[in-house]
Amino acid sequence: MIFRGRFEYTIDPKGRVNIPAPFRERLQETGQEAFVITNYSGCIYAYPADDWARIEEKLSAVSSVDRKLNTFLRFFVGGAVEVVPDKQGRILVPPSLREYAGLEKDLVITGMPNRFEIWSREKWMEEIGRFEKEGFEDPELEREIKSLRI
Repeated sequence: MIFRGRFEYTIDPKGRVNIPAPFRERLQETGQEAFVITNYSGCIYAYPADDWARIEEKLSAVSSVDRKLNTFLRFFVGGAVEVVPDKQGRILVPPSLREYAGLEKDLVITGMPNRFEIWSREKWMEEIGRFEKEGFEDPELEREIKSLRI
């Protein structure tokens, strides 16, 4: 499922975040309404519940003796919470995830090919600023972008 677009919202004092209507509509088209949210890369990743189930299936193949990957699993899967938008289209982000992502007031929700991300506006601006400053100067990234043929 592809999510596209960027939306700006605020988080309310109870920790509720509006999910963009186009994202909710994409879920409803597939008969889903639940998301799984988790911490990663300084923001919150949000996956449709069916996609998350496939991710967990892949992750279940990780050897229990692989220390590094198990540390990742503790972080990524351990932070995961299933959420369902309320009638106003909001989800409740648990305090641990809000703290991790620095969600205090202004947010940016951005679509990605298989998920969407919830960023604090401040961290989002830092991330995009860093890319604009350094990204196009990285020859390896330039080759990878060109290989996408977009």
